[in-house]
Amino acid sequence: MPLLRYTVTPRGAFGTPMRSDTLHGHLLCAAGELDGSEAVGEIIHRFDSGSPPFVCSSALPQGMLPMPCLPPIPRREFQARYGDVSGPFGGDLFEALSTYKAFRKLPYVPQLVWTDLRSCMSAADLFERWATETKADKEAFKPRPAQRGDAWKVDHVEAHNSIDRNTGSVLQEGGLYLSDATFYGSRVKLDLYVRTEEPEQFERLIRHIAETGFGRDRSTGKGWFDIERDLSFDAVHLKGTGTHRMSLSVLSAQDMSEVRGWYRTFPKTGRTWDGFGEHNPFKKTFLALEEGAVLESLPAKGYVLHGVHADPKVVQVTWPLTIALTLQPTEAAA
Repeated sequence: MPLLRYTVTPRGAFGTPMRSDTLHGHLLCAAGELDGSEAVGEIIHRFDSGSPPFVCSSALPQGMLPMPCLPPIPRREFQARYGDVSGPFGGDLFEALSTYKAFRKLPYVPQLVWTDLRSCMSAADLFERWATETKADKEAFKPRPAQRGDAWKVDHVEAHNSIDRNTGSVLQEGGLYLSDATFYGSRVKLDLYVRTEEPEQFERLIRHIAETGFGRDRSTGKGWFDIERDLSFDAVHLKGTGTHRMSLSVLSAQDMSEVRGWYRTFPKTGRTWDGFGEHNPFKKTFLALEEGAVLESLPAKGYVLHGVHADPKVVQVTWPLTIALTLQPTEAAA
């Protein structure tokens, strides 16, 4: 399917991160609101049958991709590269290890850097590219705010009260709870990658979400955004073949036994939309791979998770949007 890129401009705080599986759920709900439950069933059937109408990435900072989850630099190679006095760290292995530790925590890589290294990717080459570029510009591998001196985003914890509907007062037990929110800097923009052969239908659904809000606390103004197709995007930079695929999405499947590669896992507990009168909002927890997973093999099917809720019609769509890269032979075999 053709690869498109959209520019998302937040209009305020987000109570829920715009990750791919949550966005797929919102798109299904938008189809239900606009076209009815039969339209939702048709879209789910298309995902189940292996011909999805759209596949989305998670929203990423403009110009950035997830940091690929690569095998670490082997100990002997690390010592040989950075223990030499003529190397980039003057033979100071402690400084090299401390710097490498900071590098391994980076969440994003500039798309231009990823493109330069995609045909022969290794943790060592990416590490040295980061070390070189950050000497000239400390912000080289960080998302850029729209205004100088402004943070690109700030994560914030909010306190809430649970109200007893019978008394109208705060619940005596468990009445106070905390939730996360993300506040974006002025005019920050996000990249959303989408594979689809039906861009007009996708845009119809995503614009409905933009107008009604994404995620938690939409009624209080969170999750509102503007979106437009990035006509300057040239998909050739992310096309091609390789030894591995890197996921720009949250990835899970009914059967994960076919997964081979490098990745980070996390537990995900989804929630249902209550627009159709669903009384139990909680889905069963499932295991997922974070964005940036670098995989040699993926499941052939099963990216619609069934049985995650008491209502069999409720599903979780975790179909990944992936792009190709080639690991250095020593990296692929590590």
